[in-house]
Amino acid sequence: MMSKGVWGLFAAATLSLGLSSAAMAEMGPIEARQACMKANAAMMKVMVPIIKGQAAYDKAAIDDVITKSQAACAGWANWWGEDTKPGGAVKTEAKLEVWTDAKGFETASMEYVKAEQAVKDAADEAAFKAAFPGLGKSCQSCHETYRAAD
Repeated sequence: MMSKGVWGLFAAATLSLGLSSAAMAEMGPIEARQACMKANAAMMKVMVPIIKGQAAYDKAAIDDVITKSQAACAGWANWWGEDTKPGGAVKTEAKLEVWTDAKGFETASMEYVKAEQAVKDAADEAAFKAAFPGLGKSCQSCHETYRAAD
């Protein structure tokens, strides 16, 4: 479904960290997507309080949650088969637009990967605060377009 470019970005991030997605491979694709999104939510629970000034900047904690997110999402490109569309046996919050606008979804996925890496590459608090809005924007725009409301 997704290009080798998106898969390559996810795989490179994971391999460069020496991580394996073996546990994710044991899940079905929808469950793996859900686990990825839970890892991303956990990542935001660390970062948003920093952005809001409710927690001290902690580069190690940020890097840790991004590493966990990248590991949880390493198989992303393989989780969007035709058999995982809405209306199947397992509930999914993915909208049909994931499949009808595959190129747009791929672009949104790539923007997320780039934004997440920009946050991870931020060397200090000022750089983190400058990079974080791009990550938030990429999450929001993808959810608005490709995720069904709760």
